[in-house]
Amino acid sequence: MSDSKSVKQSDTTAGHDAYAEVATVSRKLTTEMLVRMIESAADYRDWSLSDGDGARLVKLIKHKQRIICSTFAFQLNRNFADFKAADGAQTADDSSKKREQAELSDSNTNNESEALEQITARYRDAFKAFDNCIVKRLQACIRRARANRYENPLQVKQLCAAYRYATDSLNLEVADKLALYQLFADRFIDTLGPLYRRVDQLLLDNGMLPEMPTACIQLRNPEGLSESRPPPTLTLNQSACLLMLLQRFKEKSRTSASRFHNHFPDLKKRFASFDLNDYDEQIDQLNLIFKLIFEDEDLPLPVKQQLSRLQAYVFITAIQEDGFLRRSSNPARRLLDGIISNEVEIIKNGHAEFSGVRFIREHIDNMTAQQFITVEHYSEMLDGYLSYVKENENSIRRQRKLEATRKVLPLVKERLAEITQPLRIQATPMILFEKVWLPLLVQIALQHGMDSDPWHKTITMIQKQVWSLIPKASAEEQAELLEVLPVVAHSLHRAMRSLKLAESLQQSLRDFLKLEQQNVAEQTARSIIEAKRKTRSLSAQSFAPEEDSTEFDEMMQTGVFQIPDDMLTAFKSAKPEAPKKINQVQALNVGDWVKIKEGADHKLAKLAWKAEDSMLFIFVDRDGKRVSEVDATKLAQQFESGEISISGSDTSDAKKIQTSFMKPL
Repeated sequence: MSDSKSVKQSDTTAGHDAYAEVATVSRKLTTEMLVRMIESAADYRDWSLSDGDGARLVKLIKHKQRIICSTFAFQLNRNFADFKAADGAQTADDSSKKREQAELSDSNTNNESEALEQITARYRDAFKAFDNCIVKRLQACIRRARANRYENPLQVKQLCAAYRYATDSLNLEVADKLALYQLFADRFIDTLGPLYRRVDQLLLDNGMLPEMPTACIQLRNPEGLSESRPPPTLTLNQSACLLMLLQRFKEKSRTSASRFHNHFPDLKKRFASFDLNDYDEQIDQLNLIFKLIFEDEDLPLPVKQQLSRLQAYVFITAIQEDGFLRRSSNPARRLLDGIISNEVEIIKNGHAEFSGVRFIREHIDNMTAQQFITVEHYSEMLDGYLSYVKENENSIRRQRKLEATRKVLPLVKERLAEITQPLRIQATPMILFEKVWLPLLVQIALQHGMDSDPWHKTITMIQKQVWSLIPKASAEEQAELLEVLPVVAHSLHRAMRSLKLAESLQQSLRDFLKLEQQNVAEQTARSIIEAKRKTRSLSAQSFAPEEDSTEFDEMMQTGVFQIPDDMLTAFKSAKPEAPKKINQVQALNVGDWVKIKEGADHKLAKLAWKAEDSMLFIFVDRDGKRVSEVDATKLAQQFESGEISISGSDTSDAKKIQTSFMKPL
């Protein structure tokens, strides 16, 4: 029971959809026919008007063309709505009487009514079979029980009434109106054959009374329309007949389907049935092009599905542009070739995720929603497609590199922590290793791996850097240290250039290293004087001081291990956010003096160095000896507690003292 109800509901929905489609197609095609009628009015000589009156009337209807077409379309829509809304209770005779009374009441003169009746009678026999056939199929769409052929929204009398209503707003004399009715009969009603056939076939294709055959037209003279010949008054590439034939193929392209089909063999058959052979060359060329596309085994199926939707549009463009397909630079051919070559290359390289099929689908959706397609649309689509593919590839590669960075970063940090453990024991700031050596190791690990020659050379240089920052306890080690310090400074400079760090950051880190090296040299000298050997255990590192650093320096070419901006996200996500600093911390500059509280006394200290990101501060006394190393968080706390304060006017004497904390080594 439920299955039968669902089937009935599905049939009803399909019928209403078919009815709506017929109304839409009819409105579009009759509007096109009206436009062609008005455009051809200048060549019409059968009305009973002088040349001057005829020219005046032609000029008027061309000027009012939009009003005429929109009003006519409105009336046609109302015809379809009335037919659908009627319950079928009234008889055919009652319907006819009501309609005739309405028409008489709306008519300005009996002459107009007689002229319209004559047009109706003139085509009554020619379109009688079609009127009956179409009205029955329309009934089947909406399941209407009763209707007569005069209620058919497309019946000649209905169309005449709609045209009269559309021209009433022009406020014409009776003679002019009669002339326009004659034009309407000869240039519009006379060309209704293709429209009727299109509507009948559309309803038949949608399953409306398939057992009933299509009707034939009996025309009033051999010069009019026939079943196989289009109207002689219209150019084929602009005719309603051509538009009707292509409409169904265009409608198939509006939605993306898993199946695709080469439409050109079917299109050629349909054109042949109407004796339209002028486009065989374009059809054959496009048939071959799309056949090769669909048979290309390297081209992904989703791309074929999307390109198949362009068939009708490429054909329309080809017949509108003379020699369009023969030109190697035509935008449609360039679009197809560009998409195919790129998509095949993407698949062959094993990067299916780089495909631009998503862009193709969305762009074709937009194209099919437009009323007209020009050659510029193909060029714009190709440019947009190439940009999308490039950006999509770059985005995916960046994402992959970020993911790889996040995976390798903990391993690199662990290895670096092992090497720098002695510096952590003696509380040496790790800023050089965080800003330079860690990013460099990550880049080398991503590009060459953690067992490569560049990796081992860089590890050796980092070990030398660590060794150089540990105070020594003997004169031999002191001499060796003095030889290593400039080598280490040079290698750090090369590493920073390789990473292409900002010049301001490079200078800041060079100043920091110089300060640290001076501090190590001073502690070494004091240690030797005081004969202290406590640091020997820290000096016993896996480090061969005699190893040459030339190979490392040559490896560090400028920019070879440059860090992409987007990779900085991975580094930032692996460490806590920078603390919020109070105003005093933000305002501190190198060379500023502060007061450091020691019990009840205060001593002056000078900011000798601060990190570029203000995360580390080093203070020295008047003699250049380091008195404090604090990070931003601790310094902010000391400002708040009063342990440190900005030095005031009492530092004027201190500023006069020439203090050199950057002493030569």
